[in-house]
Amino acid sequence: MSGARVPSFALSELVGSRVDEARSKCEADGFQVEILDLDRPGAVILNLRADRIRLRVRRGTVEEAKIG
Repeated sequence: MSGARVPSFALSELVGSRVDEARSKCEADGFQVEILDLDRPGAVILNLRADRIRLRVRRGTVEEAKIG
């Protein structure tokens, strides 16, 4: 994705953390956060945004984090 922003931390650092901690870290870095609860599947819009981090969460713990 062209023009992608780079967070000041590695996205892998978010994996295993609590969702509220991960959200705070992302928002402090200027990103919008979208939470995708894997325990409650729902619709996801597939538009790409360089200022968004999507957190895939199960039981309140981040399993995956991606920009877009």
